[in-house]
Amino acid sequence: MPSTSRFRGAILPVVIVVIGILLLLNTLDVLAWAVWPRLSRLWPVLVIAFGIDLLWRHLRRPPV
Repeated sequence: MPSTSRFRGAILPVVIVVIGILLLLNTLDVLAWAVWPRLSRLWPVLVIAFGIDLLWRHLRRPPV
């Protein structure tokens, strides 16, 4: 299972890189600010994904 823990450890850095790329594209006027209100409406998806991740970790934990 080392590949699973390696994958989980890579999620936050990938998210940070994606946010950085979006901000860079905005700074270079490739991506307009008009896209941000649309993206900001998707925050509940992040909450759902976080909850699914917590549930998945709980269900995969071996019984004590």
